[in-house]
Amino acid sequence: MPDFATSEQKSNESERTLNNVHVAIISARRPERVVPMMKWCPDATWYVAKGETNLYRDAGAANVVEGGGLCESRNLAIDTALYKGQVCVQLSDDLSAIKRAHNKKEVEAITLESAIKEMITVTSKIDAKLAGCAPTSNPFYYNPEKPYRSAGFIVADFILIRPCELRFDTKLRLKEDYDFTLQHLAKYGRVARLDNLMASFAHRTNKGGAVAYRTSELEQQSIAYLRTKWGKAIKNNPRRENEILLNI
Repeated sequence: MPDFATSEQKSNESERTLNNVHVAIISARRPERVVPMMKWCPDATWYVAKGETNLYRDAGAANVVEGGGLCESRNLAIDTALYKGQVCVQLSDDLSAIKRAHNKKEVEAITLESAIKEMITVTSKIDAKLAGCAPTSNPFYYNPEKPYRSAGFIVADFILIRPCELRFDTKLRLKEDYDFTLQHLAKYGRVARLDNLMASFAHRTNKGGAVAYRTSELEQQSIAYLRTKWGKAIKNNPRRENEILLNI
């Protein structure tokens, strides 16, 4: 009986957490991802490209909104959450695992609800408007003495945005998360990157899908735009072509 009560208590707590959250899955041309993503959050709202509503509904998605382009969809999700008085969680459509690291070797699988709750706790603690998880799913890079940081790149595959006035720059088709991170650092002085939370996404290792339209030319155009906008706040990544780092 005690174990059952504890489990029920946790379930109610998770339900209350999600009642205050608008979960948005950002997707395009990939209705086959609906069923796999339902195990993470069956009530999520799918933000898709123009003309794709029926494709996603036929695949099983109950809530579908046509946002348009990538940044347009992201901004519409933020606006919707703001209208509802909720925080906005945005996910890429190919999430495969979420883990919490305890040290460089010990990790545990956790639910989306648990990760969201931790993001909410940390953003409230440090008064940040933007939260994300570690940029890599490899615990080797995790420092247990610093489970989160208030200045660091927030990759947009899994983010939480508290009500605020900032939006994604619709002039960008790539690297929009670098710009969004810098916007938050410039206006609020902090973000919340929870390095103890590690999420895995298929597109980080597989070709196609969300990265199919990436070209070297488009990468360089995006980098040039970011340099014009942010100057020395970004720098080239010496280890990866067409990639940048935040100089913060």
